[in-house]
Amino acid sequence: MLSLRIEDDLEMKLIQTSKMENKSKSDIVKESLVLYFQNYKKKRSAYDLGEKYFGTYKSGISDKSINHQKYIKEKLKSKK
Repeated sequence: MLSLRIEDDLEMKLIQTSKMENKSKSDIVKESLVLYFQNYKKKRSAYDLGEKYFGTYKSGISDKSINHQKYIKEKLKSKK
């Protein structure tokens, strides 16, 4: 069993929705919690959101920051 306090305006919205949907306030709160937890599982971290951009940019070479000297030397040699 759960008991909670909510602001008056939120309670009024809950009562109105309860009447419109012909459901109890408890049922609406339960459904809301189920939806909240479903969406919570779907939240992605900042890393997940940017993962496709890490390590590569335009060139497609993922180790440029580590082997930059090697790539500069290769580029200079190819210009001779």
